[in-house]
Amino acid sequence: ICASIIGYLEPGNRMPIKVMIVDDSAFFRRRIKQILETNPEITVIGGADNGQEAVDRVAVLNPDVITMDYEMPVMDGITAVREIMRTHPTPILMFSSLSYEGARVSLDALDAGALDYLPKSFESMTNSPDEGSKLLQDKVIALARSLSVSRSRSVSTPVKPVKRQEPKSNMMAPAVKARAAPPTSATRAANKNTVKRPNIRPKAILIGTSTGGPVALQKVLIDLPKNFRYPILIIQHMPSTFTSAFAQRLDRVCNIHVKEAVDGDTLTPGVALLAPGGSQMLLND
Repeated sequence: ICASIIGYLEPGNRMPIKVMIVDDSAFFRRRIKQILETNPEITVIGGADNGQEAVDRVAVLNPDVITMDYEMPVMDGITAVREIMRTHPTPILMFSSLSYEGARVSLDALDAGALDYLPKSFESMTNSPDEGSKLLQDKVIALARSLSVSRSRSVSTPVKPVKRQEPKSNMMAPAVKARAAPPTSATRAANKNTVKRPNIRPKAILIGTSTGGPVALQKVLIDLPKNFRYPILIIQHMPSTFTSAFAQRLDRVCNIHVKEAVDGDTLTPGVALLAPGGSQMLLND
């Protein structure tokens, strides 16, 4: 198994990425299949026209990546994502509309376990159809590689649980004070060459994310205390219609305050400013 995964990761020696397309539109499934298979690294192994069929077929097809629509009969995409992640965890790319409601759907999908998202009109996010096709292919390849790396780590470096041994001696026995050994010449030389970092307090924390960013950002920010000492500036690659909903979602689940940045905002400790989609942030003294 290790050898096959390493072979996949080596450039020029990769097995095709197996993709399952889930959408109730046969036209959209054909279109996505055509776009993906122009890349020799990707092969479409099957599809489903509703969420329930996707749940049933994923264990049979065993895809590396799933593309998932939201609005489908029988079972919607969010429910399907949640069920697939429970029974057969697989990287999922969610499709939704390029609107505020689409942003909410995409963020709900990420909460359910999807790893990334794209608006169904993904070609409108680029300057040409070719760039739009490459955007979709790149998303799929990135998700497949993240799965392969995690599998290779879990196979090649298994973690064995270690049972902690309690001391057999009396728990009230006095602690033994260890005496440090005198430094050797090698230790003194190493200490002499150690570079001391200047004790500089940062003025702000800057975070830039792209694929997988929304999930990672929530995991990072949700653990910060309400009285966090530094302001935070965030650049997340996503459409402009999505950043407002994303900032509101983060603000609801985090202790710190998160908002979409506007002109004139000031840096405030414990406040994270998210740049609007398609925009940059310029800091003035």
